[in-house]
Amino acid sequence: MFRRKKAKRPIINREQAMGMVPVRNDHVAEERVDGALRLVYEATVRPWFAGPAEKLGLWDGKPMTKRVELDEMGLFVWKRIDGHHSVRDIATEFRERYGVLQDEAELSVASFIKMLGERGIIGVRQDEADKAPDTATQDTATPDTTTSDMNASDSDNPA
Repeated sequence: MFRRKKAKRPIINREQAMGMVPVRNDHVAEERVDGALRLVYEATVRPWFAGPAEKLGLWDGKPMTKRVELDEMGLFVWKRIDGHHSVRDIATEFRERYGVLQDEAELSVASFIKMLGERGIIGVRQDEADKAPDTATQDTATPDTTTSDMNASDSDNPA
């Protein structure tokens, strides 16, 4: 009855999505554990959860820490998220490294990048080369596309 309307996300086509450039969140830390890489980031607490959790003593008000452990392929992609390589560039390198078809590489890389974006680990911006000529000279920055939805597979550790 009194639901908030969700903000509409811009609709982009596949070609535009592949031209986006993933950018790391500066607040994400890296941990090396037994040769694997683990990304550590703060999770935002949803308002509906904060009140009851504090009253029950389940949360002290400090940001919650989440961790995501990367496998070999995830690490390969993570190393290329540097603010310069587009999703397409990363997918092409992924295809060459793992010997998969370009469509499979694009789907795998895009899905992984989407998951990182949903957790706020990365943002994406439009590649300067892919911008239309009339928008390339504007001073307005394209906002990063990130959300904070958490997945049950992450480990919850209060900070």
